[in-house]
Order: sequence, then C-alpha cells, then structure tokens
Amino acid sequence: MTMKIAVLLAATAVLFGAAAAATEASPLGPADAQAAVTKSLSGEAGGGSAAGAGTRFANLLSGWGVPAIIALAGCLLIGSLISRNIGASVGIIAISLLSLSFLLAPQTIETFAKGIANVVF
Repeated sequence: MTMKIAVLLAATAVLFGAAAAATEASPLGPADAQAAVTKSLSGEAGGGSAAGAGTRFANLLSGWGVPAIIALAGCLLIGSLISRNIGASVGIIAISLLSLSFLLAPQTIETFAKGIANVVF
C-alpha cells in the first residue's frame, strides 16, 4: 500500500514539474525566421556568435532547473511529511526557496550580496 502511494505521489510531482516546464517559454524554441534569413544572407559559414553564450546558458539552466527543483523538492517534501519528520521538511523548503531565488531572481541576490559586502568591508 505504501509503495502505491509513493509511486502515485512521485508521478504527480513529475506531472506538475512537466506542466510547469511546458508553460514557460523554452530557451530552445524555434529561431525567428527573420534572424535565419539575415544569417543566411550574410554569407557566414554557419555557427552563431559566442558573445551571448553565458546568457543563453543561464536561460537554459533556469528553464530546466526551476521545474526540476520544484519536482524534486515536492517528492522529498511529501516523503518527509509522510514520515512526520518536520525538521527535514523545513530544511527542504528552505533549501528549495534559496535555490529557486538564485535561479528566478539573480539580480536581487547580487544586489543583496553587494550590500552585505559594502557593510562588512
């Protein structure tokens, strides 16, 4: 019986994570047609510019990381609540919120860290 509950809860968490990933704009979406035509007419031998690689990688990471963290945290949280381990539940919530804040609002974290550094140093 407990195995069926665990499988059902894991499947539910995966479905919710997939639904969250599907609602956001994908960084791997199709390229703009005008951009493809412009690149084709410029005569370049293929390959894009590496100028914005870090930004594109960050968008890709946040696009996949947020649903993955939510699904993983949901599974762990349900397991810790079933075993009535409140300490682990609070820890999972705190770590999830901290990691999601880094992925969803990096500018806020950067400003906060710079403010602390200015006060300390």
